[in-house]
Amino acid sequence: MPGWIKRAWKRRLVRWSVIVFSLMTVFGVVAVEATGTNRFCGEACHIMGPFYESWQVSSHKDVDCVKCHIPPGVNSYMDAKLNGLGQVVDDALNRTSTKPSASVSQMACLRSGCHSLETLSAVKIENDVFKFAHGKHVGRQYYGIEIGCTTCHSHVKGSEHFEVNTGVCINCHLVERDRAPNGAHANGIVVAPESVIRLAVREGHDRRTDGTLPEGMPPSTCNTCHNTPDKPFDYHGLTVDHSEYLSYGAACESCHRGATARPAPIDDDSCLSCHVFGVEASLPSEEMHRVHSEGRHKIECFSCHGTIRHGPTAQTMALEQLDCRQCHTNQHTIQQQTYLTNMPDPHAGAGAPFVSPMFLAHVDCTGCHVEPSPLDGEPGNGARVARPTPQACDACHQQGLGEQMIPLWQNAARGLYDKAIADLAAFQGLELSTQAAAQVERARSLIDLVRIDGSWGVHNPKYTQSLLEQARDAMAAARNEQDGDG
Repeated sequence: MPGWIKRAWKRRLVRWSVIVFSLMTVFGVVAVEATGTNRFCGEACHIMGPFYESWQVSSHKDVDCVKCHIPPGVNSYMDAKLNGLGQVVDDALNRTSTKPSASVSQMACLRSGCHSLETLSAVKIENDVFKFAHGKHVGRQYYGIEIGCTTCHSHVKGSEHFEVNTGVCINCHLVERDRAPNGAHANGIVVAPESVIRLAVREGHDRRTDGTLPEGMPPSTCNTCHNTPDKPFDYHGLTVDHSEYLSYGAACESCHRGATARPAPIDDDSCLSCHVFGVEASLPSEEMHRVHSEGRHKIECFSCHGTIRHGPTAQTMALEQLDCRQCHTNQHTIQQQTYLTNMPDPHAGAGAPFVSPMFLAHVDCTGCHVEPSPLDGEPGNGARVARPTPQACDACHQQGLGEQMIPLWQNAARGLYDKAIADLAAFQGLELSTQAAAQVERARSLIDLVRIDGSWGVHNPKYTQSLLEQARDAMAAARNEQDGDG
């Protein structure tokens, strides 16, 4: 032994430093090995109990926890151990969440001795419920999302460890971002502001004219995921033979329309359940998808999108809540336009809008239509409609105001209307020039708006008066055109 080592060893500080360092090295090696065992994951950390129990009965029960949860490579291994050390500190300070967050990298799935892309791409699953081909998913990109193992396989709930979350299929194949511009009507519903991401059920309008899908968009047809039943079966006393309907050229949607329930909007609260920032820090939807689907800690689709019902339960729910707007569309569009309009008045010097004061006060239809009455023509079928009554005004205004003002508005509107009808009749049978005929037709359409609205000024007195004045001006222009041609 060299002399300088002997001299150094005689010093107490050096001896204790070497002993402590050796003990720490041995302890570190033992700790690293011990914390990498399956038993440690399940028993030493109390919050891992349910996950450990579900792993013991899963298809991966013979695979060590660290093989999946630590990607291959020295850097990944060191990061995991340092992260584990931080979790020990958090646990000691009582800062550990009762719901731990864990991710599985695709590199872990594809490590040597486990899966391979070549083998997976050839795997096809087909049963009585659905069919699935790995080759059409793994490594593909849809909606800007790189499809990997954990896109579909995840820990959906405590009893299922890394099982397939079929809700992901619906989020990709059957729904899309609502295409209507902000503030416009989409499927009869006013689209919410940009702070709310509203999804819609895909209706097949996304195909190109040649029948192909745009790049990066998964197909949405039923037979993409399901095979047609090849045998007749009884359903609540009804014998269903799909081959018979298909021979007629029937489409799946003719019976199974509504098989996907309308997705709930994703509002800011979904983000704030995990983050502390406001919506002003949100990313564009494409980038947000990439971060949450491929980031260090993957977020399950249903964490934001919720559970979107699909199948018989969704159809039953749709039948129980029939949407009359599928057949009865735009029945009150003119009344709504009359009430909500804020177009400038062409007869006002400064172009002031003729907005209904009731609309400005946030009064909707049910503010005035308060009297349930039987439908005209079918009084015996039990159907009722809420009709307006002057007494409804008394709930907010001076007693008797409705009975006083409504006749004034309606008499004034009817007087202008009757005069406009008489002026319009004067053009009956005349041979009109092209310009004059266009003006007469414009007057006729304006008069029809007042007639179809049917409130005779009550919905919006100023707007109704303006429509009839515009009709009068159009007929005056028609007479001038006709006189000029004459």
